[in-house]
Amino acid sequence: MTDQQILPTLYNIIVEALRVEPARINPAARLFDDLGAESIDLLDIRFRVEHAFGFKIEPDDIIHSLGEGLNANQIREQLTVDSIAAYIRRRLQQM
Repeated sequence: MTDQQILPTLYNIIVEALRVEPARINPAARLFDDLGAESIDLLDIRFRVEHAFGFKIEPDDIIHSLGEGLNANQIREQLTVDSIAAYIRRRLQQM
């Protein structure tokens, strides 16, 4: 699956989960600082991604995909729309 297939679905997931305007979403947008996500929103996004792309995501798997030993500020900076798309891309390649 290509980015042209992944990104529109992911953008829709984020719009629905975070109730943000589609224009605010771009690959570099940080979920917490730019799009206003809270911790509970990640759970909603995770479930929606599982449903849309057909694979199970273990708790904190997306966070761990950013790197090991990151502190909360590093996670806030690195958890972007693009980092989630990259996670989805890797998972789909493993299937």
